[in-house]
Amino acid sequence: MNIPRKTAVSIGLGALVFVAILQTFNSVVCYKQDVGTYLGTLMFIAVPMLPAIISLKTKNPLRAVGGSLLFAPWLVFAYYTDCVRPYTGGGASMIYVAVAFWGLLSAAIGTALTGPVLALFGVSVNE
Repeated sequence: MNIPRKTAVSIGLGALVFVAILQTFNSVVCYKQDVGTYLGTLMFIAVPMLPAIISLKTKNPLRAVGGSLLFAPWLVFAYYTDCVRPYTGGGASMIYVAVAFWGLLSAAIGTALTGPVLALFGVSVNE
């Protein structure tokens, strides 16, 4: 199946927007952040999402979907850790350190594996 490049970029952007919506949910529902702090957290998660963001300019922009799909569970885990699980004491939450570190690794793996997996299923992007 051949996908036009413009459509592939739109799908990749949609995946990145999905991640931004997850962070928006965390920021509003759990952390009750103001607009300035929220924009800062978006910039913070942009760093581990760099592999997916950069992949939009590559030959296969659908790689952004894989990077986003493997990064998103870290945001769900952060929500669970800070907002659902009962507080166990011990100081400030450090979950977003794990989101940044392991999320970067997950996004890089997802971005790298998406191209070969799509090729295996016969999905390609037209130039």
